[in-house]
Amino acid sequence: MTLKRNNPRVAILWHGDHEARDTATTENNRFQKMFAEFERHHVSAEPAVYNDAFVDEVWRQLRDVDGVLVWVNPIQDETNRTMLDAMLREVASRGVFVSTHPDIILKMGTKEVLFQTREMGWGGDIHLYKTREDLRQQLPARLADGSSRVLKQHRGNNGIGVWRVESVDGSSAHEPDPVVRVLHALRNSTEETMLLSEFFNQCEAYFAEAGQMIDQPFHSPVPHGMVRCYMSQNEVVGFGHQYVTALLRPESGSEPLQPQPRLYYAESQPAFQALRSKMEAEWIPQLQKLLAIETESLPIIWDADFLFGPKTAAGEETYVLCEINVSSVYPFPDAALPKLVKSAVARVLSTC
Repeated sequence: MTLKRNNPRVAILWHGDHEARDTATTENNRFQKMFAEFERHHVSAEPAVYNDAFVDEVWRQLRDVDGVLVWVNPIQDETNRTMLDAMLREVASRGVFVSTHPDIILKMGTKEVLFQTREMGWGGDIHLYKTREDLRQQLPARLADGSSRVLKQHRGNNGIGVWRVESVDGSSAHEPDPVVRVLHALRNSTEETMLLSEFFNQCEAYFAEAGQMIDQPFHSPVPHGMVRCYMSQNEVVGFGHQYVTALLRPESGSEPLQPQPRLYYAESQPAFQALRSKMEAEWIPQLQKLLAIETESLPIIWDADFLFGPKTAAGEETYVLCEINVSSVYPFPDAALPKLVKSAVARVLSTC
């Protein structure tokens, strides 16, 4: 590949309508600090607002740049990334650096990664339902002891298709059709009581187009909250800490619990150095080996959400992986910006 110009060009892509595309500049959107950081590296960065309605127009733009960084959710305005990912694969085949490449998203950015890495230090009692029949046959036994399970659709964001499920007191999971409590992780959702068969019917859509579901135990975020670990390729570049409420039950008669703000920290935050060490020295290398991902193919920006597990006998923290986010990681700590742009510039130059 050769550079399209004397200086490399990078496109920053996000979802919007045609008006947003026509009016986008380097200063009138949430990525303005990123555009400025690329400028400091003498790299020309340009907006590339995307929509399925004008995919060909965006393709013509991207084929003439040296790299593209993509921020589009798996589910966006009731559409998915099928057309976008196909276009990005074609652009990448021309030698344009794409982060994150759709094939890498499928390896590490879906809920299936929880099952694939269940034997790692962040894993545990995790199951994969490849078909709706698997779900109907296997879930009842896992609810039999009265514990809460969290079920997640294969690809999603913002709590879409994430459910907390447990048997209602006095309703045996060994009954033909027990009564269960279900709570959707979507904001302002309220807990419902229904027959297990009704819940199965609600999950039918998650198995369309070779979809799957993941099942893991419910781990309460009380009292320590959730830690989001931000990475640029194989390096930790920051943290977020939040007291998540999505799957917590409010008091009887109370309004649904509202999410608390996420607080952002640099990678040097003392409270999270044990997690940083685990990620860089153990877990990221293990993940790469397990999924056959070279360091240069890791996303320019990605994150992993952790709840706290029980402490070890020596008093050390343990962590439980909830998900890995790859498709649209934003916002992130300001301290991460120079490092991810530096990584992006290095990758673009290495392919030219």
